[in-house]
Amino acid sequence: MNIFKALTKIPRQIIFLVIALAVAIPLIVPLGLPVKVMPKSKQLFAAIDSLGPQSKPVLISIDFDPQSMPELYPMLLAILRHCFARDIKVILMALWPQAPGLAEMALEQIPKEFNKEYSKDYAFLGYKFGVTAILLGMGENIKSVFPVDYYGTPLDSLKITADIKNYEDISLVVTLSTGDPGWRAWLLYAQSRYNASIGIGVTAVSAADVYPYVETGQVIGLLAGMKGAAEYEILVQRNGYSEEKRTAVQGMDAQSLGHLFIMIFIIIGNIGYFFSRRRSNSGRQK
Repeated sequence: MNIFKALTKIPRQIIFLVIALAVAIPLIVPLGLPVKVMPKSKQLFAAIDSLGPQSKPVLISIDFDPQSMPELYPMLLAILRHCFARDIKVILMALWPQAPGLAEMALEQIPKEFNKEYSKDYAFLGYKFGVTAILLGMGENIKSVFPVDYYGTPLDSLKITADIKNYEDISLVVTLSTGDPGWRAWLLYAQSRYNASIGIGVTAVSAADVYPYVETGQVIGLLAGMKGAAEYEILVQRNGYSEEKRTAVQGMDAQSLGHLFIMIFIIIGNIGYFFSRRRSNSGRQK
C-alpha cells in the first residue's frame, strides 16, 4: 500500500484518540491561546466597570439550566467576580426552575473570594413562575413579586433590598439566557416598558438574534457563547480583578485544539485521496 492510500485509511481509533487528547489536555494544562475580545463584550464590561460601591445594585437573572452550563455558567462567575471586585452590590434571581441550584453553586464560591456578606453585598431572590407577571410586577414594586428571598427572609429585612422599589433602583439587569423565558422577555417588558438597562449573555447559536438589539442601543452589551465568557474572563483578569481559574478560556483552548486536529485529519485524508486517485488514473492510462 503506497503512502497516499495509507493516508485515506487512518484507523478511526487513532483519530478518536488524537481528538480526545487534543480536547482533554488543555482542560488539564491551560495553553493560554489568544482570544480576541470583541466590542460587544467590552461594552458590557465597561457598563459594569463604570459602577462602584455607591451605585445601585446589579440584577443578574439566571435564565438557563445545567445543559447550558459550559457556555453560560462561566459568564455568571466572571460577572460576579467583576462586581464584587468593584464592590458593586448584586441581586440574583431566576426565570428557570432549574436555575436556583446553579445560583447557589456560584454563591458558595465567589463571595468567599472577596469576603462578601449575604444581605449586605448580595442577595438571591430565587425563582417564581409566571414570566410576564413577574417582570411587569417588578417594574412597579419588586417586593410585591418577591416579598421574601429564596431562603424566606423578608426583603425589607435585607440591607441590599431594604430601599429598593423597582427597576429605577437597579443600575443594570444582566440576563444569562439559553432560550425562553429569557432575554426576549426582559427586552419586551423591562427594557421597552420600564426603560431598564439590559446586558445579555447567550449561547453561541442565539447570538445572531441579539445583535440587532445591540446595534439599536436597546442592549448595552452582549456575551456570545463560550467565547464571550472567555472574553469576559480575560477582561476581568487583565484589569486585575481576579486571578482565579478561567474555565471558559480553558474551554476555548480545548475547542480550538480539537477543531484544529479535525481540520488536519480532513486535509490529510483529502491529500491522500487526491494523490492516490491521480496515481491510479495514471496507471490505467499506461
